[in-house]
Amino acid sequence: MTRMTRLITIGILAALSFGALTACFDASSPAPPDPSVTVDIELDWYPNTNHVGIYVAQDRGFFADEGINVEIKEPADPALVAQLVGSGERDFGVFYQTDTLLARNEGVPVVAVRSIVQRPLNCIMALKSSGITRPADLKGKKIGYPGIDWNISLLETMLESDGLTLDDVEVVDIGWTLWQTLASGTVDALIGAYWSHESYVLETEGYPVNIIYADDYGVPPYYEMMLITSEQMIAEQPDVVRRFADAFVKGYQWSRDNPTEAIDTLVRLNQEQLEETAHIEYSAIGQLRDTWIAENGNVGTLTEARWQAVGDFMKDKGFIAQDMSVADAWAPDTFQ
Repeated sequence: MTRMTRLITIGILAALSFGALTACFDASSPAPPDPSVTVDIELDWYPNTNHVGIYVAQDRGFFADEGINVEIKEPADPALVAQLVGSGERDFGVFYQTDTLLARNEGVPVVAVRSIVQRPLNCIMALKSSGITRPADLKGKKIGYPGIDWNISLLETMLESDGLTLDDVEVVDIGWTLWQTLASGTVDALIGAYWSHESYVLETEGYPVNIIYADDYGVPPYYEMMLITSEQMIAEQPDVVRRFADAFVKGYQWSRDNPTEAIDTLVRLNQEQLEETAHIEYSAIGQLRDTWIAENGNVGTLTEARWQAVGDFMKDKGFIAQDMSVADAWAPDTFQ
């Protein structure tokens, strides 16, 4: 065998060996995520700092890395998020722990998958000029709310903890013009406004406010905002749910570590809505980013203790049925 022949033979054998090794590697490696999967998520409000992790996950390719295309939907009616998700019209949604339990109590099959905000943002809000600093100061006053039932339950609890009842106040459905209605003097206070958002808007517009925090007046700490999906999605597409949830959490973790850049992304992707109010989002993330962190130091955590405590509270108050399974309202450990 000539030297040239030996070199050719060695080359052929090497190529065959490499091909065999590659085939073996490919056979043992997991297939990449299916890039054709498209899901949608219904927000609970127009885009703002509470949603920044979703937009960051989309913009930085965290969802794409999981093989998922995501369509972000703004709500026509925030009160209908659970119904849209439970019916399968939306794959995911941003919703609230208390309202998730209320929805399940009505037979809507929604399930929480990850937390966003770890404590109540909902509060009673009044102008500083009103002198209202606690629930007892609301006697005989007019209180506006955005038409979501939980706000009435929340108000009732806060009033009772300070010696009043709902009969002592007038409650008015003002839709979604929350800060504008308070600023105009149409109502004396709000319930359903967020201390992380409307307070900044009002301050910026020249209306300093007093905030009465829910968890200071008889309301246990609850997950103000969560990622929800449906029982059907978990049963039929558990891997998609898991991959989406992982990218979702990664978006919020990145936003917490890079708050200014995260809001830059939010504003850039929602210029029309946020063109005139971007400064509010830059202010809000300073406080909000810490509310994403659970006691274990992680973003996205849901715990049995929190669900049990909130469930017991809502049962004791008669907001949900005594025999309703709270455990069914949040995802099993495999999604945590």
